[in-house]
Amino acid sequence: MGRRKNLSEEELLDRAMHVFRRDGFAGASAEVLVRETGASRYNLYSSYGNKEGLFTAALDRYNQEIIDTRFGPLEQPNADLDDILALLEFYGAAGSGPVAGLGCLLCNSAVEFGGRNQPDAVQQYFDRLSGAFRNALDNAKAKSQLHTDVDTVALSEFLCTNVLGLFVLIRANTDPGRIQNAAKQARDYLDRLRR
Repeated sequence: MGRRKNLSEEELLDRAMHVFRRDGFAGASAEVLVRETGASRYNLYSSYGNKEGLFTAALDRYNQEIIDTRFGPLEQPNADLDDILALLEFYGAAGSGPVAGLGCLLCNSAVEFGGRNQPDAVQQYFDRLSGAFRNALDNAKAKSQLHTDVDTVALSEFLCTNVLGLFVLIRANTDPGRIQNAAKQARDYLDRLRR
């Protein structure tokens, strides 16, 4: 592939991921993708087929690099309430960090595409987030961290929705205090469910 010297496949996808995260699928022009990835238009499209193929590869890369890092701990066999609280605290602080104004590529894509021609990765992402929360909540219940009557399915959907809302606020570059407060409310709610 005709890229800048020493540019790996991962670096190319990281750059494409950033463009799509910042500009969205529709807003990411071929010219910008070529300029910011360092690959020629011909080589980008011969490797990925078209813009959709590059976008799909960037979504996969985002899932591996970002979602694995943030939500992977909640998927572990020993995950529990403390892992959820740490995640909420992290995203509560993200409004004043480097992702302010960018948000989450998968969440941004869900909003951009709506119900039409949505990439499969988007629904898989929602399922993964809910599943990660459910795993940690089920473990928390088994460890007697939560009251026995807590509905972990409903609570995992609530937490998934809360985090997606935080991502939208982060993307909108909302006042960081508002984002911190929203995350704190979710943490406080979980604390009230402690056993």
